[in-house]
Amino acid sequence: MTNNLNTCPKCGAEKKSWYKLCFNCNEKEKQIPRCEVCGIEVQEGHTLCLPHYKEKQAEKSNLKKIDYVKDKKQEEFREKFEGKFYFNGQKVKSKSELLLLYFFEANDLLAQYETCLYLNDKEYRPDFVLEKGENTIIIEHFGKDDENYNKKRDAKIKEYLKLTKDNPNFFFIWTDENDIYNLKERLGRKLNETPLKRVRWK
Repeated sequence: MTNNLNTCPKCGAEKKSWYKLCFNCNEKEKQIPRCEVCGIEVQEGHTLCLPHYKEKQAEKSNLKKIDYVKDKKQEEFREKFEGKFYFNGQKVKSKSELLLLYFFEANDLLAQYETCLYLNDKEYRPDFVLEKGENTIIIEHFGKDDENYNKKRDAKIKEYLKLTKDNPNFFFIWTDENDIYNLKERLGRKLNETPLKRVRWK
């Protein structure tokens, strides 16, 4: 029996070939709590499976004072920058990404957050993906501004521009921290260069 790339393997609903699952199954999948180390499903409220939890506890008990300080700094960094914000039960990495999701919801747009796209034997994981009929709009948010980060940003922009050039139904826009202060005007203007064009954004 051949596998239909346009059918969701979980529920049988129609999907686009570059997604693994349909929108609803993908959203449900993201809300399942998983081990931060190996990715297997864990009980609600847990972030590690039992073996990795025990491993972490053993490591903590063997830490010397200097190692403890290093570990503490890593934990603080993780708490500060990684996924302490939630949108509809889903963890997001930053306050800016949270505000973008609120903007999409206010404008009745179903945004997929960090969903894998499989195109031309390559995997892409953009921050947001929006759909409009046969068109796919990819949105990346760049939240920092330093030399190393900007090099990665420029490389990513170049890669997505090539993707949209090779695939006429794909569109790419990006935002930075300046856009967050006025999403209605700034992001609205960028979205108006895609098939999502509107007279007024909320």
